[in-house]
Amino acid sequence: MKRLPLLAMVMGIASLIPIVGCACAIIFLSPTVTPRMLEVTVGYAAVMLSFMGAIHWGLALDTPAIITPGQTPGKINSYRLLLGAVPAGIGWLSLCVAMFHELAALMMLMAGFAATLAVERAAWRRGAMPRGYMTLQWIVITVVEVCLLAVAVMALSWKYTA
Repeated sequence: MKRLPLLAMVMGIASLIPIVGCACAIIFLSPTVTPRMLEVTVGYAAVMLSFMGAIHWGLALDTPAIITPGQTPGKINSYRLLLGAVPAGIGWLSLCVAMFHELAALMMLMAGFAATLAVERAAWRRGAMPRGYMTLQWIVITVVEVCLLAVAVMALSWKYTA
């Protein structure tokens, strides 16, 4: 399989800027200044999670069996198309849940990122992902998980200090 392009690595790392910025704002600014930052964090994390499934769609659609009319997609590509949509569903559901309970939404997103990492690791072990992809995913998802955990801890502290 091809090597992951440098631009993909740069953009993957750059995608962390908003989530790290939101987490820092929530941690270091007064809770009275950042009540909407929790919503922004959940929103961006949901978008990020949705995007993570897109790699599987891209790889499946790159296969000629998907593009050629009259041919059915292979079993692997069918799984990729299905599993590629699941993160978007989890992201959307977390946005809906966030309207009522932000902490539950954060937990859903954390579970979604962890599940995405597990699925992508399994695909990588089978040779279905570009070289360098899993290293990037480990970095990105670890940073996202730490940020979401920090935000959840801060949100809990707001509830107990209010």
